[in-house]
Amino acid sequence: MASMDPTDDDRFACDERFPTAQVLRLTRQAIAARRLDLSGLRVLTEAGVGYHRAAAVLAALAGAAEVYAVSRDSARTARRDAEAQTEHLARAAEVLRRVRLVPTRLHAPLAEVDVVTDLPGVRPIDESILRNLSGTAVVTLMHGVANWRPADVDIPGCRRSGIAVAGLDEEAVGLLRYAPLTVLHALGELGVEAAGGVVAVAGAGRRYPYVVRALAQLGTRVLVAAPESAGRVGLYGGEKIGDALAEPSALGRLAEADALVLAPELPEERLLGPGTPLDAGAVAQTALHLAVVCDGAEAEARALAEAGLRVWPSRRAGAAAVDDLLPRPVIETLAAGLKVGEVMARARRAGSSAVAAEQAAAAEAHAELPPKDAAAVRR
Repeated sequence: MASMDPTDDDRFACDERFPTAQVLRLTRQAIAARRLDLSGLRVLTEAGVGYHRAAAVLAALAGAAEVYAVSRDSARTARRDAEAQTEHLARAAEVLRRVRLVPTRLHAPLAEVDVVTDLPGVRPIDESILRNLSGTAVVTLMHGVANWRPADVDIPGCRRSGIAVAGLDEEAVGLLRYAPLTVLHALGELGVEAAGGVVAVAGAGRRYPYVVRALAQLGTRVLVAAPESAGRVGLYGGEKIGDALAEPSALGRLAEADALVLAPELPEERLLGPGTPLDAGAVAQTALHLAVVCDGAEAEARALAEAGLRVWPSRRAGAAAVDDLLPRPVIETLAAGLKVGEVMARARRAGSSAVAAEQAAAAEAHAELPPKDAAAVRR
């Protein structure tokens, strides 16, 4: 696998091109805002690329006694790049002595770890990890319960082992306000001027209203296919055209739009394409001029591109561009997720049960608790 070339993008640089001073400034601000205090705790997290290199450094700056940072070769990056970029920021922050790069998650001293994050370098959090953790260790789902997949974190296994596990309520801590950033970036990449234009948005759940509001505030006419009332959609600044994109009333209105934004509730949820009532070819036949932003399943993007539509992200844009555009959203997510872990770990160390620790996190750190019957949930 080819590693990510740092000359392609300043976000992946290990020299003066990377905005080190600004990233560290934002990191310290996020720690202060969340009152994050990891002193005396040991954290297992990822060595990341781009702005995600801040994961281990943020934990160390918050006072963690030791931070074990792990990465692996994947489709989006090489392990050596993640290690080099994490080390670069840790050295600049003067916390390198407390950030230990480990070759795999199983090389970390798991019996000493207090907080385990479910970031890509650490996953999967399965029996091979759980059986080696201490009885008071906790697992934090850094992107919330909605993004949890059983293949990533064995929640039933956590419960059998008495390990507290909770996720971040992204809306409660204000992170969903960043949802429009990716959409606005993508529209620009596709050559669509949102201000004064017409954009159709299809979605559901808590995320899509933020996209609708942001577009409407720019002066965009926003056509919305969502299962909420026309009155509610109007409050967001949109015009309801149907409950779902597959409805003839909604599909027929796509010809009016310059672009279509797919904003599903869950990351892998499909709004069109295989397994849904709407074929990508039908969208292309209705409005071949559309530029489409896929803020969800990669299968949608492939199907739409094959149908002849302009799509973001393209294979050229790469997955890293989706969630690594700007440092603040990444850093605030890391700080808020680690706060959930801190509260649970402190509670467990004080003698609370795993359930009580999870409830403490919900009360003090805006945590979401996984479903009680997690084994029955499928993503």
